[in-house]
Amino acid sequence: MVTDTERRRKIRFNGRQVAACRFVYCLVTGSVLTEDHVVRHRCHNRRCVNPEHLIDGTRADNKRDDYDHWANGTDYLHL
Repeated sequence: MVTDTERRRKIRFNGRQVAACRFVYCLVTGSVLTEDHVVRHRCHNRRCVNPEHLIDGTRADNKRDDYDHWANGTDYLHL
């Protein structure tokens, strides 16, 4: 499920703008993410809102994912 926008889709929730992927992840998993946590995309598509492709982690985890993706490409076995 990919949004039809060029950039990440944002939604308004409780008077704040939130990334749609973060909202979907919190809604589906029931978790509350702090500002220190980000939603990582296993598919490496920032417009994706598929809950099966979303995991949480730190910014450092996200950067390691980027380095791994640049070096090895997308691992389609995890999707």
